[in-house]
Amino acid sequence: MGYLSCNGESAVSICDPYNYNPRRSKKRPPSTLRRFKYDELAAATNGFSAGNFLGKGSHGRVYKAVLDGGKLLAAVKRTTIASVSQVDNEIEILSRVRHRYMVNLIGYCVDQRRKTKLLVVEYMPNGTLHDHLHSRSSLAPPLSWNRRIKHALQIATAVHALHSAETPVIHRDIKSSNILIDGEGNARLADFGLALIGNVDDERLKATPPAGTMGYLDPSYLAPADLTAKSDVFSFGILLFEIVSGRDAIDLNYSPPCVVDWAVPLVKRGEYGAICDSRIRNRPSCAVIRRLVVMAARCVRSTAEKRPDMSEVVECLKTVRKMSQESPVWNRLRRRSQDSSGNVFVSEEKEENINVRMVREGSKKMSKVSSVTTEDDTVPEKAISPATLRRRNRVLRSRSVGAMGGARVGPIPNDVVEDNTVVTTIRVLVERERAVKAAAMMKLSKSRSVGIVRSHKTVSLKLY
Repeated sequence: MGYLSCNGESAVSICDPYNYNPRRSKKRPPSTLRRFKYDELAAATNGFSAGNFLGKGSHGRVYKAVLDGGKLLAAVKRTTIASVSQVDNEIEILSRVRHRYMVNLIGYCVDQRRKTKLLVVEYMPNGTLHDHLHSRSSLAPPLSWNRRIKHALQIATAVHALHSAETPVIHRDIKSSNILIDGEGNARLADFGLALIGNVDDERLKATPPAGTMGYLDPSYLAPADLTAKSDVFSFGILLFEIVSGRDAIDLNYSPPCVVDWAVPLVKRGEYGAICDSRIRNRPSCAVIRRLVVMAARCVRSTAEKRPDMSEVVECLKTVRKMSQESPVWNRLRRRSQDSSGNVFVSEEKEENINVRMVREGSKKMSKVSSVTTEDDTVPEKAISPATLRRRNRVLRSRSVGAMGGARVGPIPNDVVEDNTVVTTIRVLVERERAVKAAAMMKLSKSRSVGIVRSHKTVSLKLY
């Protein structure tokens, strides 16, 4: 498949500036790493038996190992001859970079007689994030929102650490199946077989063909010279959409099958709830969901330069996690739109060229409203029919209004957004005590908000 090939043969340890120097006859040995004997690892895995088999990695099979008389549990990656270069690359990177949200390297084994190398890494007993997100078993309930946000922040922190290391590392294969869950329920980034270490301006790195997993692979990373840390940002954006929605990066059971093609239009229309995993009943506030999906949409922009750095992603997710952990009382206040006593403030924002609509919810006591003009106010008086004037008079214009009964949010037509001016069109339907129904169109600028007078019967709000 040319440059889109997922073959990792190019991701070799010569990317290290020290080891690349051809004048050095000896490579620098990894520091603080334990070198195991093959027989020791064979005994620790019961001869690499099926009972100790954990799964397949990018360059070989993985087995559970019991070392040091049962004091150390580890995972042993037994590689094939064809993937030795990937193992060298992973040893080189993991010997230089360690992090609490990475699956760290414990040691390695070089067996000359069998012409193979083995990696010994930390044991992760709770499977992959992919398993937890996509399991349909009744015995395994879907991940809660708090855990999803926690895992997203942990992986973003690990990727940021790679990008900001003294010698930067680009992972190139961020995906849910490369994220493992440890014994304490923390997410760990794994599998560095395709990773590259060094400055992106290094000609040696730019000579390495693109690699990755389809569905997560940056579409702007088509040639070796296109390599940047923003390719990891794109992959993380796909992962974030996957975490929020519970959908695979590519799922042929849906149309469109690509999660980006499905989710980004929903973000632009402000339909955040449609992106959320429907299996989870207790959702966070609208503000939390909005921040998550807008950040994911920014990460998957087609132009790499417009994507945020991982440092910005980390700060956003820290804020989101703090918001999601607010007290139940405050969360109930944020969801007043679901109660008969709450107010809904409808506004529209423009974030980094991504038009988004949001609903701001407030308490009854804080029911402030800007001056509102109806759409008919822009038409000369003579051109307005008597029926229109009657409709217009049924809309209360005030600086302060009471609470409202209920609200429903619907689609927004494309013609309400003109150039760079963000405009929200709201249709207000008020049923008064005598069952008199009236409708009016109101238009307000992005800096304004609107409240609706409550009737003891029905008040409904639609956003078109």
